[in-house]
Amino acid sequence: MAALTPTLIARGAEAEIYLGDFLGVRVVIKKRVSKPFRNPIYNRVFIESRTRIEAKILSELYLAGLPVPPVLLVDEEAGTIIMKYIDGLRLSDTLGSLHTSTVEAIGRSIGKYAALIHNRGIYHGDYTLANILLVEDSDIVIIDFGLAGYSSDIEEYAIDLHLMSRSVEALYPELAGFFVRAMFEEYREHSRVGGDSVIRKVSEIRARGRYVEREIRKAVLRERYIE
Repeated sequence: MAALTPTLIARGAEAEIYLGDFLGVRVVIKKRVSKPFRNPIYNRVFIESRTRIEAKILSELYLAGLPVPPVLLVDEEAGTIIMKYIDGLRLSDTLGSLHTSTVEAIGRSIGKYAALIHNRGIYHGDYTLANILLVEDSDIVIIDFGLAGYSSDIEEYAIDLHLMSRSVEALYPELAGFFVRAMFEEYREHSRVGGDSVIRKVSEIRARGRYVEREIRKAVLRERYIE
């Protein structure tokens, strides 16, 4: 791998995030970390597999024109993905300061891009405001595909929409009504996997009870990375 000058900027449960320079380009370096309590063989297989899947999904979506960070280099054995740095603000920190028309436009974009991702048989796995960057006006970039995968199960797609809905409801309840309506409307319009069925599944997930909500709340409200 080429020489980097990385600076640790965040540490999470499964990965460390560095800011660095690669061939003159400002980059983010995501390095998955081994867990001492895991079997070493499982550790290696898990890290290589998750790194390969995340990089493959990011590359596929980027080449399809979706707003995700471009992958520059992958080292599966080291569990490392080098991506172009995206200068933006997390919506979890900024949505409440935006004009309502901008909030609605963002909700529509989030619904549209979710549909386009799902149309490719991909789910995000952690589709929340914390993983959406606002880069200009109402333009967004979707980040952190560490839990993403391939599936034709509409429940995986519904979980993405449910996580986003709960994220907005928890952080900005005053915006949730029209944001979620706009998101669902745009999702229906662009979905080729049965948008109405996916949205009905969201309602089913909501109705399942607090044992599901407890886990979803963790995903929505947790600090994604510990400084």
